[in-house]
Amino acid sequence: MGFHRHDRAALVWAKMRFLAAETDSAVSVEHACVVCGTVLHAAGVGLSLAVGAGFAEPFFATDERSRELEDLQFTLGEGPAWEVVHGGMLLVVTDVTSSETSLRWPMFAPEAIDRGVKSIIAVPIQAGAINLGVVDCYRELAGFPSREGQAEALVCADAVLALAVAEVGSGGPGLADVIDRALTGHHDRVHQAAGMVSVQLDVGLVDALARLRAHAYAHDRKLDEVAMDVVRRRITFRSGSRRTCA
Repeated sequence: MGFHRHDRAALVWAKMRFLAAETDSAVSVEHACVVCGTVLHAAGVGLSLAVGAGFAEPFFATDERSRELEDLQFTLGEGPAWEVVHGGMLLVVTDVTSSETSLRWPMFAPEAIDRGVKSIIAVPIQAGAINLGVVDCYRELAGFPSREGQAEALVCADAVLALAVAEVGSGGPGLADVIDRALTGHHDRVHQAAGMVSVQLDVGLVDALARLRAHAYAHDRKLDEVAMDVVRRRITFRSGSRRTCA
């Protein structure tokens, strides 16, 4: 017999409290992400939050590979986090190496495959009908996760929101506890660069960011690196031309 919703939530929170007790710390958003990965048998987990214009910005990862994959999604503008932020449904990709996935994410899928990822479960973080973010669980095995694992993962996503709200309500920094501050600074720079490109090309911010992404991808560079060059005026985007120059 399966768990009732209340029993399942109690079990998930017990797992988070046990994890927090190992380091004698309070249960946090980070613990919720780790447990989410555990119940789905993931090798790594990344957390991205929805920001203006439906962007999915990375804010936390349990390991370097997951951090790279979250950052790649931000750079490329495609991947599981983007789909969940826009669609709001739990997403299960059972085989990243399939032709269907390659068509779905022509740039992101090869990067995930190169890093040994076989399947991905992206779990939405929602407040009612509002999509606030996604927990990406990267797995080294193909196939479906168990139904119970998926159900527990959704509880973990609810816990991410509850913990963030509770920390803010208690006067704490909330989600900032799990934000890599250097990473956040990088993304601030990306938005600053997008603003500059918007003025240079006389286009909207969404189009400006798309031009930045295209340039980063074409030159095999990180989006943040291109943004830094734009901010420092090493790269200027010229209106009326597809070329950029230093």
